[in-house]
Amino acid sequence: MSTETPDERLARQRLEADDLIKNYVIASMGVGLIPAPIVDLVAVTAFEIKMITDMAKIYDFPVPHRLVALKLLVSLVGSVGSLYVAAKMASLVKASPGVGHALHVSLFSLSGGVAVYAVGKLFQKHYESGGTFLGGGRAQVRKAWEEARDEGRATVPGWASP
Repeated sequence: MSTETPDERLARQRLEADDLIKNYVIASMGVGLIPAPIVDLVAVTAFEIKMITDMAKIYDFPVPHRLVALKLLVSLVGSVGSLYVAAKMASLVKASPGVGHALHVSLFSLSGGVAVYAVGKLFQKHYESGGTFLGGGRAQVRKAWEEARDEGRATVPGWASP
């Protein structure tokens, strides 16, 4: 029998979830260094889905299969624009070897990390709300996504350096 209070349990779960998010962010940034946009896209999506599943275990929550399936669909549909931009950036890379390639790779690495961070924070909030947050209104979820993305943009670059 656990002697943890509910507040202590939530604090422990939050720390574990924060560590989990950080580990998946770092892994996704590593994959982002591979100069193949489709590999990056597939890997980041797989990391997000695995992170959501692992986080459900931390919070003793059933895996929200419907939300995971929706996340997968949104990632795949949303990737069409990303792949187009990646193809255009690849053209720029050819125009300036070295610097252009480094910029391209670092942007892909950071953008993947920020995306994983934001998804992790949204699902962390969802689990901590008892599974009600992501079922709320679109405006609420969109605002939380933008806040998590902005927080990720400020946080993730610091995780890229040793």
